Amino acid sequence: MSAASVYAALGLSRNPFPPTPDAGSYFFTSQLEEEFTEIAHCIQAHKGFVLLTGEVGLGKSTMVRRLLDTLPAEGCHSALILNTFLQGEALLATILGDFGLTPQPGLEAGLAQLNAFLLDSYQQSKTCLLVVDDAQNLSVQSLELIRLLCNLETDQEKLLQILLVGQPELEQALAAPELRQLKSRIVKHARLRGLHRDELSRYFDFRVNAAGGAGRLTLQPAAADVLHKVTSGNLRQLHLVLDRCLYGLAGSRQSVVDVELVRRAMADVPSLSADAVIAPPRSIGAARAGRTWALAGLAMGVATLAVAAWVVHDGSVRAPSFSAPVVAASGTDVATSEAVAEPSSRLSATSAVSGVTASVPPVSSESAGAAQTSSSHTVVAASKDVPTPVPVPEPEADTRAACEQQLGGLPADGQLIDFQRLSPDVARRIKPSSRVCLFGEAGQRWVAWVANGSVRHIAAAQQAVRSAQVALKNKGLLEGIAPDGLLGPRTSEALARFQQQHRLTPTGQLDEMTFFLLENTDAATR
Repeated sequence: MSAASVYAALGLSRNPFPPTPDAGSYFFTSQLEEEFTEIAHCIQAHKGFVLLTGEVGLGKSTMVRRLLDTLPAEGCHSALILNTFLQGEALLATILGDFGLTPQPGLEAGLAQLNAFLLDSYQQSKTCLLVVDDAQNLSVQSLELIRLLCNLETDQEKLLQILLVGQPELEQALAAPELRQLKSRIVKHARLRGLHRDELSRYFDFRVNAAGGAGRLTLQPAAADVLHKVTSGNLRQLHLVLDRCLYGLAGSRQSVVDVELVRRAMADVPSLSADAVIAPPRSIGAARAGRTWALAGLAMGVATLAVAAWVVHDGSVRAPSFSAPVVAASGTDVATSEAVAEPSSRLSATSAVSGVTASVPPVSSESAGAAQTSSSHTVVAASKDVPTPVPVPEPEADTRAACEQQLGGLPADGQLIDFQRLSPDVARRIKPSSRVCLFGEAGQRWVAWVANGSVRHIAAAQQAVRSAQVALKNKGLLEGIAPDGLLGPRTSEALARFQQQHRLTPTGQLDEMTFFLLENTDAATR
């Protein structure tokens, strides 16, 4: 079974855990956001020399690529050096070439040429950034050249911004007495670490959502514990293990990454210590199955391509059913829900919209990301055919029926009653009101609220994005652009920060829970 068919079978558009840096879907923890912001500030404020260090596999190169993508192309010249075994004049020639210059022979001539280029860029108000990746390989001679480049400056600002990126060995090299002058010029030192345990589960959801599989795959808390214990949150190792887990899911037609699957995947990753992968006792038959789990997909053949159309529930496999259409107050069929729901869980909701059929308009490439939501796309009860999270206590009051009765008379034209299941962390932060109602069902918390019908059915439309942009600007999270209705990089980053503030998965996408909190600021107060 090919890799593409595995991802298709799981309902994914691409590999959510690739082996190479994926700056387009960058996951910000609170620590990463702080470090990223400070590094960007040092560069844009022309402060000079920045150091970024971290162990192998912690995402240093990914952060660099994200940084380069974030800096405005029209106002910044950048040179990225990857070959750090170059020395002296050869290294300087590579730097000049990456800035688009034809190197002059000789070290002094090269430095003069670079200085003239930097002065010209400075007069044009352009930032010049030199990034040296894998800088732990630089010799003392090359690091001394970096010191000379740090000396290119005006009376108040550095002409060349330098970002050295490397493993902890780089810190040891800079601690040498002969490099103390270079070390003294460091204005910011960012050290990356692995994901904390509570960040690992959110990272899994974020990566799956970014690959178009929102809500399709689940990582068991116990499996996340094992993953973190063995990998210490190292991103590269996490990707290697979770990529193997995808093959196991596709072959077994499952949607939950459990402890057993994680242990088998770990045993198949050479970079992990064999002593760290401690498997519980198993029968001989189970052991044989464990050794051959990676080949399970081959036996499935083309049939596994249909897995994406099935939902796993309580260990069984069912074909999706469809809920009844949402009926307007006048009896007009407004829209048919595509949510997976059992007949017993089909609950209608009313709307004053009449004579209008909701549809999804063509979506631009900038706003396409808003169409990938991590919540249920229905105005009726969300599907019970999804992996059940850790049970939380029933709320003291309010049932689904009571919430429907409370909110039933409120909706006006263009508005609907919407439902959304809440994680325990988010549930604690929602405050009920006349337009927001909390209730419990099957050990889980839900919120019902009066939602904008147009946003409900065309979440990727420009008007929805524009409304979100206005709300983000009012909260001081989005600056530098006018609300244009396009879900571009800046809007996506602002959404991710807002989601992180409210303990949501920071997807950077305009899903329904995010829009709910943007529209109902007073709801998230506890």
